[in-house]
Amino acid sequence: MRLKNTTGRKFAFVVPRFAEGIIGGAETLSGSLARELLNNGVQVEILTTCARDNRSWENYFPPGEATEYGLKVTRFPVAARDLDIWVPLQISISDGISPSLDAQLDWMQHSVNSFELYEYLERYSSAYDLIFFAPYLFGTTFWGSLINPERACLIPCLHDEHAAYLDIIASMFQQVRGALFNAAAEQELANTLYGPVAGGEVGMGFVPFESEYLQSLKPYFKESFPYILYLGRKETGKNVQLLLDYFVQFKESGSRLPGAAADLKLVIGGGGDFSDLGRDQYLGREDIIDLKELSETDKHRLLRHATVLCQPSRNESFSIVLMEAWLLGRPVMVHAGCAVTRQHVLDSGGGLYFADFGDFSGIILELLSNDEISDEMASAGWQYVTSYYSWNSVLSRFDRVVGQLLAGESVIENKL
Repeated sequence: MRLKNTTGRKFAFVVPRFAEGIIGGAETLSGSLARELLNNGVQVEILTTCARDNRSWENYFPPGEATEYGLKVTRFPVAARDLDIWVPLQISISDGISPSLDAQLDWMQHSVNSFELYEYLERYSSAYDLIFFAPYLFGTTFWGSLINPERACLIPCLHDEHAAYLDIIASMFQQVRGALFNAAAEQELANTLYGPVAGGEVGMGFVPFESEYLQSLKPYFKESFPYILYLGRKETGKNVQLLLDYFVQFKESGSRLPGAAADLKLVIGGGGDFSDLGRDQYLGREDIIDLKELSETDKHRLLRHATVLCQPSRNESFSIVLMEAWLLGRPVMVHAGCAVTRQHVLDSGGGLYFADFGDFSGIILELLSNDEISDEMASAGWQYVTSYYSWNSVLSRFDRVVGQLLAGESVIENKL
């Protein structure tokens, strides 16, 4: 498509790690947007670190230039970190304790950083029309965006979490040129926390699956049974432990459960370790299936044949997996405490939200007993993704919002 305001421009995306095969929301979103821009006549490159693992952050890739997904990628070494300083501060912040300003800066100083990357930005940032930094919680975003804030634009992936309320985060948002948001609710949160933030909602684009591909997706399991599916990192920050508790409570309701509900299983797939959830007592249950990292095809097979995808996280700025579930013809259920995912299901009609166990139980019983409602929600979700999150729609929003940022106009975009 013709991008009136951004064709011929030069942009860079700065993310903490980037490579083919790396799974992560910010990496996937930034990479897919960069590729689409490149395909539409925009000069784009990726600036990142040499890290691959998002736990150790050890240098893995060699520094220098490479090509990933057809994009020029330049990698810089991760700086040494003092985890004896960072870990206690991280725990305090996660627990809602706001450190002093000096301590906040120490926390960011020992986050994921690259001094060589910052030297590169000091020398060459003016060569780019805008530099997009994602996500907001990393040193590469905080320090990198403040080197040349007039050319810095955040893709914050902002959550309503304790770290978002820190003074240094507010300062960053208030100094940069603007921000591209993944959802209107995310932008509303930023405006509430930091005052009006120039920018607007852009999001991520998707392409519908071909019917032949959908037909090729055979069930993942040999046995046939209904299942709730969770796909994502196995960590308490994603609220997976609550999903486990609600599922076990539901199954232990006893003889009141109808036949389909009695056969129901919970399938959890993705990175991380089940032991990180603090629910080892559930490991021996036959109705809870723990899968490790999955191929894209296996993930699609699981989604295609699930009763429902459950996204229990309260900390989402977009949730790619919701869009994938809808494109694969399945309804979703989300936590009412996440403004972004709740708004997705309200706007689309593609799912339901739960605030407590009573809601959770009622949704499951309804979906198990009413295929027509499941199909209607799945169809509504498909329409939502293929219209509002088509690449034409996303690139049009990008072109408009970035064009106004480049022109120095104040932009407050909302969902039409």
